[in-house]
Amino acid sequence: MKKGIPCFLNEDLFNKGLRIYERWYPNIAPHIAVSGNTGSGKTYAIKLLLAKVSKYVPSSRLTVCDFKGDSDFEFLEGTPQNFYRFDACVDGFNHFYEEFVEVQRRPETHPGMHILLYDEWAATMNFLEKKEAEVLKQRLASLLMLGRSFGYHVILAQQRLDAEYFGKSRDNFNIIITLSNPSKEVVNMFYSDFRDEIRPDRKRGTGYMLINGSNLKRIIVPEIGNMDSVHNAIKRIVEL
Repeated sequence: MKKGIPCFLNEDLFNKGLRIYERWYPNIAPHIAVSGNTGSGKTYAIKLLLAKVSKYVPSSRLTVCDFKGDSDFEFLEGTPQNFYRFDACVDGFNHFYEEFVEVQRRPETHPGMHILLYDEWAATMNFLEKKEAEVLKQRLASLLMLGRSFGYHVILAQQRLDAEYFGKSRDNFNIIITLSNPSKEVVNMFYSDFRDEIRPDRKRGTGYMLINGSNLKRIIVPEIGNMDSVHNAIKRIVEL
């Protein structure tokens, strides 16, 4: 996408009276990791991002793996495919991965942009036996390294982006989004080159967006006027 997908407001420009959005260019920065503690607005931001994808890339498809299984994505209940909850998330992840492998083998079957949202990857890793967790880590690494060429994109969300749940593959997340104030560990892992720019002034719905390790932005998640329309937009690309 040449124009990208407008996601979140640039806070510094917003404070100057300019409503300018930071954009996601999937062909340049294919994979996203989102972190934020309870109450930070993380899920709200993810829903907005997915609705924007539905609007700007209407042919895209979405697989949602909701390990928490709470009310955040209950609007997808009854969706005939591509929505998984709790322990079924492993099946959803493996189905997404196996489809990706098949497209690698037969590029002519390329279905277009396909996004995986995995909410609470860390909780899944702790739930699984060590051997099974390692298999999923290896598959995630393959998706992060090779997915862009085939239109397969990962959006992974959890409260803390601890390295133990990703291994070396965490370096393949091209966009890091942290809602509210990042912990010292997160700053050390992802924002160490921008330590002097990190301030403890982040409130709910605000945070940082680091693009390809070199472009740090302070962001605001815009308010959603009609959550039902957001849910319908997300549901549409889950059902494709």
